[in-house]
Amino acid sequence: MYIPPYFAQNDSAVLLEVMQRNNFATLISNTDGAPFATHLPVLARRDRDIIRIEGHFAKANPHWKALETDSRALVIFHGPHTYISPTLYQDADRVPTWNYIAVHAAGRITIDHTADAKLRMLSKLIAHHEPSYQAQFDAIDAKLTSGLLNAIVAFEMTVEKLEGKFKLGQHRLADNKPEMQAWHEQGGENEQALAMWMKRLGYWT
Repeated sequence: MYIPPYFAQNDSAVLLEVMQRNNFATLISNTDGAPFATHLPVLARRDRDIIRIEGHFAKANPHWKALETDSRALVIFHGPHTYISPTLYQDADRVPTWNYIAVHAAGRITIDHTADAKLRMLSKLIAHHEPSYQAQFDAIDAKLTSGLLNAIVAFEMTVEKLEGKFKLGQHRLADNKPEMQAWHEQGGENEQALAMWMKRLGYWT
């Protein structure tokens, strides 16, 4: 990923937080010599000094088969993003831009076909998104559960390279009109999330 120095974010704790807050990701690898992407929810965690990402593919998706041959992959986490109007800058010669947060995690993936691994993965996703659903999931007919598990494969990535790009306009703070911060704080979910990060990183008070 192209990252100018002033947009680089190298704090792994911050990057992990972005990954956990925005866990619907894009997993990309080579399949038959061409890039192939799958969009899916994943869970990221720190395991001592290593960050691991886990999730599951639909068994009908050929992506996992390619990863058993070549395990290298890239997972992209898309954080908040928004259009920035040039009217929010003092300099009239500014042009429109787009501010955003993105995290790229590259590493190797291990595919796991065991029922135990699949159940653990599903339970972790339920705990993350809707803990109260676990009891209902546990009560599903065993035959149906077996069929559901047979329709997926679990995976885990060991992250070898982690990159973060926080393009927040931090290199042009002196050119911001007072309306810039107010526009973010009073905007939609994305704008407010970017405002939160601007404050967290010390760019705004």
